[in-house]
Amino acid sequence: MIAPESPLNEAVRLLALKRTHLLDTSPEERFDRFTRMAKLAFDVPIALVSLVDEKRQWFKSCQGLEARETPRDISFCGHAILSDRLFIVEDTHEDSRFADNPLVTGPPHIRFYAGAQLRSHEGYRLGTLCIIDTRPRSLDGDQRMLLEELARCVDEEINDFEASKSRQEQLEKTRILSALNNLTVDASAPLEQKIDMALDLGRQHLELETGIVSEITTDVYTIRWFRAPDDSPLEAGLSLPVEQTYCALMLAKGDHLAISHMGDSRYRHQSCYAQMGLESYIAAPIEFDGKLFGTLNFSSVSPRSKPFTDLDRLFIVWLAQWMAALLQQHSHEDTLRKLSENVPGMLYQYQVLQDGGSRFLYSSDGIRDIYGIPPEAVKEDAGIIFDAVHPDDLGYVNTSVDRSQESLAVWESEFRVRTPDGNWVWVEGRATPERRPDDSVIWHGFLANVDEKKRSQLALAEREQLLRTLFELSPIGILLTGFKSGQNYDVNAALLEHSGYSHAEFLALNYWDATPSEYAKQTQQAIADLKEHGRFGPVEQEFIRKDGTRFPILFQGVLVERAGSEPLVWSLVEDISERRKVDRMKNEFISTVSHELRTPLTSISGSLGLIAGGVFGHLPEKVKAMVAIAARNSDQLKHLIDDLLDMEKLVSGKMELRMHSENISAIIQDSLDRTSTYAVDRQISLRFENHHPWVKAAIDARRLGQALDNLLSNAIKFSPPEAEVVILTHLHDGLFRIEVTDYGTGIPEAFRARIFEKFAQADSSDTRGRGGTGLGLAITREIMSQMGGGVGFKSTEGYGSTFWLDIKPDESDKPDESDE
Repeated sequence: MIAPESPLNEAVRLLALKRTHLLDTSPEERFDRFTRMAKLAFDVPIALVSLVDEKRQWFKSCQGLEARETPRDISFCGHAILSDRLFIVEDTHEDSRFADNPLVTGPPHIRFYAGAQLRSHEGYRLGTLCIIDTRPRSLDGDQRMLLEELARCVDEEINDFEASKSRQEQLEKTRILSALNNLTVDASAPLEQKIDMALDLGRQHLELETGIVSEITTDVYTIRWFRAPDDSPLEAGLSLPVEQTYCALMLAKGDHLAISHMGDSRYRHQSCYAQMGLESYIAAPIEFDGKLFGTLNFSSVSPRSKPFTDLDRLFIVWLAQWMAALLQQHSHEDTLRKLSENVPGMLYQYQVLQDGGSRFLYSSDGIRDIYGIPPEAVKEDAGIIFDAVHPDDLGYVNTSVDRSQESLAVWESEFRVRTPDGNWVWVEGRATPERRPDDSVIWHGFLANVDEKKRSQLALAEREQLLRTLFELSPIGILLTGFKSGQNYDVNAALLEHSGYSHAEFLALNYWDATPSEYAKQTQQAIADLKEHGRFGPVEQEFIRKDGTRFPILFQGVLVERAGSEPLVWSLVEDISERRKVDRMKNEFISTVSHELRTPLTSISGSLGLIAGGVFGHLPEKVKAMVAIAARNSDQLKHLIDDLLDMEKLVSGKMELRMHSENISAIIQDSLDRTSTYAVDRQISLRFENHHPWVKAAIDARRLGQALDNLLSNAIKFSPPEAEVVILTHLHDGLFRIEVTDYGTGIPEAFRARIFEKFAQADSSDTRGRGGTGLGLAITREIMSQMGGGVGFKSTEGYGSTFWLDIKPDESDKPDESDE
């Protein structure tokens, strides 16, 4: 069995059927005579006037059948109203749609069916005049025409009866529509005024004393607006549980509700009647945006003199729909207002008319912040907006608007506008165009002040351009590499020139293509430094050129974190071939000169010593003074040569260190003894605070003494007369530290970065006047480095300095640091 489908116009068809007022009415002779004629004319046992309702087919007139209705889903007439033509089934047993239909397999055992459609005066198919037989048969042309003619006679009866009712209803509808139309005349009226007008209209039309617009939130009923007699106890904001109100009855029904006399209705036992005592009540739901807002209801404590009509019901539904549209518009406008107040800039609707004119149909108050004008100023003419655009940007803005209008593509632009105070600020706009039926175009969008962001972007672009220029023109190689992937992302011209690769070839390299394998340990340390400190180097290693040759580089870099992306490493790769060459030449020169000078200088120094000692007799005072000066200067020159030779040996790795486990305190004491005379001459006292006299370390005692002599002599040299130099020992991070503190002039900030360089001296007459070769600290650093220790300092200019030597103590003699 195949159930009948619903016509496409089902809703209006059912409305037309209800307007006939025939459903569920008593049999009438004016219809029965046509079913009798049909039964006799076609010699059939059954003839019906069938009206197809929403869930049933109901028989206004029936001959040969006791039932007054059957379900629609098994009806033949449900199929018949789907077509404009006579619907005939000659043998139901041969028709798959009906062969297993209960009306075929059971009473009345239909084998033949013919139905002619019955129509309202608007043309809606309401049902059929049908004939039914219990045996198969067919109709010839005359019989078909007769059935159609009888159906037209039934149409006249239906429509004559409806016509009088229809005219009355049409007049009432016109009156209702006219009343509703009056509510929309003053669109600018406040919301409260419009709602009061609607409630007064309902009270007048329905002849009820109280009208209410309620809001229902979960299970709470709240009066939002009402109109009632002056002595009414109602007030706006009054809330009640929904189940205590008449609205609960309407919500349970799921549609509008009309009760003319509560006391005589089936609802008279409801608790709301006992509590409120309202006798007449009519209500409809207010729904918008897919959910229930509340109800529109009218009521009275007195019963209505006449029942609510269909037009009354139609009125309350239409008025509730009008109220829903009004509240929806207000809700959307309120939401838009709240959003626009919190959105930087202005929201707008901009329209270009057919004649080329333009205006802003809507603009939020944000227009005041950008242009200094109210929204009303651009409702009719948008010219003032374009007058404020920077002359250099106006052409571009106009072109972008024209292009968007032509293609209906999203409009986006950044441009400058003049603010009320005369300044130019950057704004950013974006809008979606829509072509209207009148061929005008409306853009829906926003405009925001982005001056700070734009100026930051321009400044950033300028800095990026500057950095790019420095990147390209830098004489030092610069490389940008992925920290995890090792992929090369960019390289500058200097590194390409040194390496011999093209840009594309270099980006395809991996790290080990350009790095000798013997630097693996150094590379692992660099990775560890990047992870822990965010930087590595500088370190010296070699780089493999494209042709396979190598050149020395000074390599260092920093880690650059990126949100959501792989961190990058910016590396400086400096070719130090020339520096190495110069250093080698310098060292060779120093070595040669030092060795060539040392022998004659030793002879000269010895001879001057003998002369000054009076071996060759007594010297005149002036001669004796000159010889003393010459002896001192030759000794100083000899020390310089010794330092140079030591430095050359340390740098070249030719100095042999004799590493033995030695008591450090004894070495410190020896150094103090050696420098004590110098301290006495300078009127400086030495204080030794030895906290760990038992500590030993694997060191070259002579070289450690030499390093400590350098620190002590510097401390004495730069201390004022009668000052004190303090020598202190303690443990620091697992190392044995020897600190030498003076309270002299301190180290200038500008000199600290170079303090351990060869021949480095602070650039001041006072410092240089104290003498020295400028090699002592450089030698000290090399000695400590080759012994696996370290050297450092801290200083406050004008208050003194502290230098220290760090040594790794023997594990067997290492004291517990808790002893400190």
